[in-house]
Amino acid sequence: MDLKNFRETEFMRREIHLKHAQKQKLIKTSTKSNQLHIVYVMTHVGICGGTKIILEHVNNLIRFNQRATIVSHFEKPTWFPISNDVNYIQVPFTEELALGIPSCDVIVATYWREIYECIAREIAPVVYFEQGDYHLFAWGDVCQREKDYIHKQYQLVSFIYTVSQGASEQIKKIFGRDSTIINNAIDNTIFYHDIVKEEKQDFTLMMIGSENNEFKGISDIMQALSILEELGYRMKLVWVTPDKPIHPMGSVFVNPKQRQIGDLLRKSDVFICASHYESFSLPVLEAMASGCAVLTTKNKGVVEYAEDGKNCIMFHMNNPENMAEKIISVIENDILRKKIISQGLKTASKYTWDKITPQIIEYYRQIAGYTPMKRKSS
Repeated sequence: MDLKNFRETEFMRREIHLKHAQKQKLIKTSTKSNQLHIVYVMTHVGICGGTKIILEHVNNLIRFNQRATIVSHFEKPTWFPISNDVNYIQVPFTEELALGIPSCDVIVATYWREIYECIAREIAPVVYFEQGDYHLFAWGDVCQREKDYIHKQYQLVSFIYTVSQGASEQIKKIFGRDSTIINNAIDNTIFYHDIVKEEKQDFTLMMIGSENNEFKGISDIMQALSILEELGYRMKLVWVTPDKPIHPMGSVFVNPKQRQIGDLLRKSDVFICASHYESFSLPVLEAMASGCAVLTTKNKGVVEYAEDGKNCIMFHMNNPENMAEKIISVIENDILRKKIISQGLKTASKYTWDKITPQIIEYYRQIAGYTPMKRKSS
């Protein structure tokens, strides 16, 4: 299957649908039973932070005695453990994805592509879960045709929620819509601190991300490490990436299991995030929970919980020289390093699924109290 051509054809077909699309009209009804059925409609299930969060959602909804279904064109992913109690519906590419949505209490569109198609099914109230992408943080680079398409989708849905204040502000700025904020969380059975790191001269630095995603700033980290090497610093690099690097550096781990990522973080001394933008930087929080000293850019997602000089050290974006300076300050200052590790552990303890999942369920319960009005057939 040629996915690119499929998406282009899909876009054109849906563009026609949107010409006469109307906002979902809802009627307030009775409160649903304690157990809700939530359906997540997923445009893709490939390896990325956004997909991981959705899979965490469904797993934890099940754990909290709710029903959860995933609807996707793709096969059930194996890179992340999904509860056997999660219903997974694979829709043939020859059919519209939303046709696979079963009877339920709430439909979650997980990307803007699916918003109106979910609404048009008239099965349940639709909520859009925005995790951030180029359309939020690089809106100026989007062509006008796509801008019109995305903007229209945003106006059709009654409920929108996102993962951070920064993402919420972008939604309001670009699309004029208010949104509810429910933060992401970490799996503290995988990302935890239990190793006392010995005082040493050789430090291990870890980074996560694909060099194919320019916004991750992987090339900036590589340049900073080259600067450090020229200055005589020797650091071990651990690189976790979803795809095989074109320019491998250090010890590379391609698409490791989550538990292995946790192990690698616990064995690392410093974690570095050079992202130009994030909606909620989960790897940084996971690194804090695993006892790493965190260095990061001041992107919109990380400032949801990170404080420069307290639980992390921040460096200038697109500035390998400044990054190298900050790395030196952390590895040479034991007091500073121990301080940000200690505070990072405290910060991470606030963001667990045990604390966040009840917020998600309560939000869905409010939405489930509505029923979509049927449109008159023409």
